[in-house]
Amino acid sequence: MRNLLACTAAAMLLAAPLARADYHMRSPTEIDFGEVEIEHNGAAAFDHFKDNSGARSYTVEIGTGLTPWWHTEVEVGFQRDSGAAQPTLLDALVWENMFQLAEPGEYWADPGFYIEYGQSLTRGRHASANEITFGPAVSKDIGKTTNSINLFFTRLLGPDQTTQGLDFTYAWQTKWNVSERLSPALEIYGDAGVVGRSPALSQQQMLIGPVALGAFKLHDLGLGNAGKLKYEIGYLFGATPASPNGVVRWRLELEIPF
Repeated sequence: MRNLLACTAAAMLLAAPLARADYHMRSPTEIDFGEVEIEHNGAAAFDHFKDNSGARSYTVEIGTGLTPWWHTEVEVGFQRDSGAAQPTLLDALVWENMFQLAEPGEYWADPGFYIEYGQSLTRGRHASANEITFGPAVSKDIGKTTNSINLFFTRLLGPDQTTQGLDFTYAWQTKWNVSERLSPALEIYGDAGVVGRSPALSQQQMLIGPVALGAFKLHDLGLGNAGKLKYEIGYLFGATPASPNGVVRWRLELEIPF
């Protein structure tokens, strides 16, 4: 029954007129039912060439677990293109959804399905297309590590499309569960281009690097009697000539039960 409802909801979203990818792993096992989550994500790219440096991406999100197996949130995105003197623009309004397709531990790995729709908010010479992104998100515990993979497809919509077809992106994270407050991880993010027309690997974007993750109870920080503050901070190195030399990525999330 749960799988049927998840597929029905996904089909409804696919029928609608995507949201942009960012450096953030999605996990089907991190659905917190009965909590409000306020989240900020950010990324800043650096490169030796000024024309390839300076890109920034910021988001502010609010979401909740509507059920124990469905997490939904609304995001406002801000974007700054690479190059000198580029403005930071209110870029997109995004609706994100993660569906947990089985109970944790029910199968060899924990499967999920992710889908988001992004409505562009830019106009004129900065106009960008609407987007829809969807695909599987899978997580697997091996020893003291948690391993997650995202395999997503993005389709541009509307009159401001720069490419046709499905763009394929992937992300991998291996996290060593050392402690709740601080655990190290290794992450990989890549963009293989349009399915069927992928360029050579050297012309694809790929970034690899270390990330620190952790969480503090608000009570321990003197900020309340319940809830958590989660954080992620990392540096991703460009692994191909088409990638920026490096990207700093960060994430803060405030979880408040209700």
